[in-house]
Amino acid sequence: MNPESSIRIPERELIEDRFDSLRLIKWWDQEKIGRTKVLVVGAGALGNEILKNLALLGFQQILVVDLDKIEISNLTRTILYRTSDIGRNKASTAAVATNKIYSDANVHSLHANIIHEVGLGVFGWADLIFGGLDNREARLWINRCAWKMNRPWIDGGIEGINGVARVFLPETPPCYECTLGKADWAILDKRM
Repeated sequence: MNPESSIRIPERELIEDRFDSLRLIKWWDQEKIGRTKVLVVGAGALGNEILKNLALLGFQQILVVDLDKIEISNLTRTILYRTSDIGRNKASTAAVATNKIYSDANVHSLHANIIHEVGLGVFGWADLIFGGLDNREARLWINRCAWKMNRPWIDGGIEGINGVARVFLPETPPCYECTLGKADWAILDKRM
């Protein structure tokens, strides 16, 4: 008799609920997490981490939006992409990979430019918005849409060598646009 076979327990018997350890947190509401509709804008390095963590926490309704394709340089900083994914759409590839982490999740993708191809209805659908972006124009658009649709959004990104993470709540100043200084507006004006 193989000693390893005598101690193996089928996974379905070993884990009653994959979120049991999270339910030990008194204020945790796993059912609410499962119902929350999440929009993730940007499927690069930060977007990969956001999507991975949403899946690990049990979010079941996720929409990921990105306009780029996977490049070889993405492989050094993303968990959801493989060499075989080079040239594929980031959004759809990230959605499939996220669903592999948590198969009960309903993960959809839009290969689209958030500014020009995604309307207010998408923002209205979401209960929570994450931005993992590297440009101010897209952040500004998300901010304006989230504000109009009365939705909270979490902005994350890299500026130079610094990481940025900020939460913007509906009807609670300041909004993203309010935090922009003269240098930010000069960069926006130059790009626009």
